[in-house]
Amino acid sequence: MASQWTDELAGLRRVAFDANALIYFLDGLDPYRGQVVEVLRMLEDGRAVGFLSTVVEMELLVRPLRTHDTEAVERIETLLRLTPNLFVRPVARAVARAAAEVRAATGLRTPDAIIAASAILDGCDVIIGNDRDFARHVRGVRYVCLDDFAA
Repeated sequence: MASQWTDELAGLRRVAFDANALIYFLDGLDPYRGQVVEVLRMLEDGRAVGFLSTVVEMELLVRPLRTHDTEAVERIETLLRLTPNLFVRPVARAVARAAAEVRAATGLRTPDAIIAASAILDGCDVIIGNDRDFARHVRGVRYVCLDDFAA
């Protein structure tokens, strides 16, 4: 499956992240960690540009803040601050409007609609994550489930 994952990534230039993909990476959860590492290497090498909504940033921070895990909070902030070619996009009015349109057309939950709208507005080729319901309902951008490429 690793070669299928590599093939899947080959043509991607603009990648959005769902929170679960980055949580797997930060928590070291295999096989997903390795898959996300490959995407992050593409960003580091300048072969792709990555985007995530501030909603994803919020979702990453909830558990560590709830449990007062300052080391985890620092790892998240370091990842978002220091990963080359990774951009965190705010939920501006244009995103809110696009998310409303996505939600109206698809019935996606508000956080997922915001993530999808951000990816669409950023011209992303794909959202990488592991939420089958999100993948099934989203329109306007492809959603790739990590499970489909897990070994």
